[in-house]
Amino acid sequence: MATYKDIARISNVSKTTVSHAINKTRYVAPKTVKRIEEAMKDLCYQPNLLARSLAVGKTNTIGLVISNIRNPDYSELIRSIEILANKKDYSLFLCDTDFDIDMGIRSVTALIKKQVDGIICVMSQANLLIIKELEDSNIPFVLLDSDDEKADYDFTYIDFRPGINEAIEYLVTLGHKKIFFITGPLKLKTSRKRKKIFISSVEKYEDVKYKIFEGDHKLEGGINAIKEIVKSADIPTAILCSNDFSASGALRELIRFGYKIPEDISIIGIDNSNLLCTLAVPTLTSIDIYRYNTGKWAFEMLMNRINDGNNPIQKKIINTKLVIRESVAKARERL
Repeated sequence: MATYKDIARISNVSKTTVSHAINKTRYVAPKTVKRIEEAMKDLCYQPNLLARSLAVGKTNTIGLVISNIRNPDYSELIRSIEILANKKDYSLFLCDTDFDIDMGIRSVTALIKKQVDGIICVMSQANLLIIKELEDSNIPFVLLDSDDEKADYDFTYIDFRPGINEAIEYLVTLGHKKIFFITGPLKLKTSRKRKKIFISSVEKYEDVKYKIFEGDHKLEGGINAIKEIVKSADIPTAILCSNDFSASGALRELIRFGYKIPEDISIIGIDNSNLLCTLAVPTLTSIDIYRYNTGKWAFEMLMNRINDGNNPIQKKIINTKLVIRESVAKARERL
């Protein structure tokens, strides 16, 4: 295996210069860097990543903690971060916690022990214990989907109010007067936040009735909620779901019970996951939270924090909007 000494001999420089050129720890003249790179190529040199991380105090790795890898919405987030990480010569450690707070704590602890250079964590997994552990570790981090617009750490904040208000207004203008909401798991702050916004939005219309059903942000949550609704024999004209995964489950189960979508019941999701929304039959109307761009913004914020820990707090407020497809129609009058 080629060494710094071998590269130095061929390129006619010192081992120290080779080290600085490879690890970018000090300025080296471009002509010298070119000679060193040519020597590395001739020798088929493979860098010792552990030695390099010790030399520069960086591992060129970052961690990403998400709630559910099966959700296509997160695949867009992961992809955007991974593309940018590769361009910056960073590797990505992915942790899937399946909405389990304890698993979230263990995942963050494991990433800290691995001495990653930074961590991106979806807020649904970041309770106060996790945030404190991140702050105590002194590892740069960014929280996604924060529920606090005035947090004292780097974060993105999704403002669901514009999108949910637009969705309810759209349904009301189409004559819907009975609108149900399938939430995410209410143990999560983000789920409670969406529920609260839904209630405040729908209560603006005095003649609109509503009910709340707890789901789990998964297909099963949407399916089980529909079973509960059908069993109650109190059928709405429209249903808003807390994400596209549960909306897909609800849509499938409604069809299984013989309802036509959107003729009998209209369905709206949240996330605007391209895969779920466009493959659904009918295609799913949804509230866009710009997940792909969120990954891009989060990665850029993390790199800024890694490069300069004294930067002011960074925050990105993400507005939401309704994307209309085929799963919503005028309300049909009940006999």
